[in-house]
Amino acid sequence: MDSRQKEALEKYSKNEEDRLFLAKVLDKANQADRGYLVYTHFMDPHQRSIAGKLLRELGCQSFFDGGYPEAERTLGIFVPDYMACQSEEETLSAIRGRPDYPLALVQVHYKKNSFAKELTHRDYLGAVMNLGVKRETVGDFLIHEGFAQILVLSDMASYLENNLRQVARVSVEAFAAPLRQLLIPVQKTMTKTATVASLRLDAVVAEGFGIPRSQAQEYIGSGKVYLEFEECCTVSKPVEEGQTISLRGMGRVVLTQAGGSSRKKRIFVTLQKFV
Repeated sequence: MDSRQKEALEKYSKNEEDRLFLAKVLDKANQADRGYLVYTHFMDPHQRSIAGKLLRELGCQSFFDGGYPEAERTLGIFVPDYMACQSEEETLSAIRGRPDYPLALVQVHYKKNSFAKELTHRDYLGAVMNLGVKRETVGDFLIHEGFAQILVLSDMASYLENNLRQVARVSVEAFAAPLRQLLIPVQKTMTKTATVASLRLDAVVAEGFGIPRSQAQEYIGSGKVYLEFEECCTVSKPVEEGQTISLRGMGRVVLTQAGGSSRKKRIFVTLQKFV
């Protein structure tokens, strides 16, 4: 790691966990510079955000892929120069077509004749984690009526196929499926129009999640709030149109529109909450 990389590493590391993660990312990028095609484990949105900033600053050729464009958890892909095509789309398409591409799909169905409740994302995640699987080897869970699709590292697909037998006390069967069978469920959202005293983070969090502003400030101060997938502990941080706010355990909201004032000088906002 050269001095420029070390400087960038410190710039984008807010804590020791970030620093260790970004050091691994830089190691992968350096392997690609030596002519290797390299992949990371799945990154969460925060990790992807800081990795993307770091790699852009250093001019590293990289891609992120979680199986579909809106994926929340993604692999980092580092491509040597000789494998690059004319466009990013062509390069990513060529890499996806390789037999050693590490992204795989596991489909999980309720067993026939099972009298089962509707299983949720939390149910599936809990069942997979209870098998001793590391979170970094598993991507998004796509929940459908009667079944789910789980994006995983390829070497994890057979493990889930052989061991995932029950989800929330419901008998299931799991099997590997081609990535082309991936189905993207319609994301359910709820739109809310309201007014806020200002576009400070604490005010938008309070309105977006329907909690008192004092509680929003507590959540922000304790590191539970993420702005654009980065932890933000500053209650007065301005929120801009299009930005996503995540509150650990309570989901995400997007500030889709802000502008205009009420008679009491409060700002009109439109918030989209994912449900």
